[in-house]
Amino acid sequence: MIDLTAPQRAKLYLAMRDALDVTDEPQDRHAARRLALCELVSKFTGDDGAFALHEAFRLADALDHHLTEHANGPEFGFSVANVARLVGGDRDTAKAALRLLGACPTFDAEGPDDWATAPREMVESIRFPRDALAAQVRLELEEAEAFAA
Repeated sequence: MIDLTAPQRAKLYLAMRDALDVTDEPQDRHAARRLALCELVSKFTGDDGAFALHEAFRLADALDHHLTEHANGPEFGFSVANVARLVGGDRDTAKAALRLLGACPTFDAEGPDDWATAPREMVESIRFPRDALAAQVRLELEEAEAFAA
C-alpha cells in the first residue's frame, strides 16, 4: 500500500478538501460525501488502517446500487448493525461505507446505533438484504466476464 507520513496525510487531506470545495462542517449530504472521501483517503492510505479502503468503497457502491434500485426518496436512515452484517460484522467498514453515502450518526443515546443522510428529519429506514453485497459483486463479475469475452 501507499506509505505516507503524518504531514503528508495532512497535506493530502487539506488538498482534497480544497479541490472538492468542502469544509469540516458540510451543509448537505453531497458535501458530507465529499468530506468523507477526503477523510477516508487521507487516513486509510496504508494497510495499517482498520479496514482496506477498497472494502469501504465496494460496500458503499453496493449500498448505493441497492438504494437506486429498491428505495424511494432522497434521504434515508440506516442501522449500522444491519450494514455491518453484510461484511461479517465489521462496524468500521460499515460506518465508512455509510459516510460515503452521506450518512452520519443520529446520536440518539437511548436508541440503537442509527445513521441517516438527514439526521434531524423523519426518513425512511432502509434494511439491506443479506445478499446486497454479494449481488453487487456477482453483477461486477458478470460485467467483467462479458468485457473479457
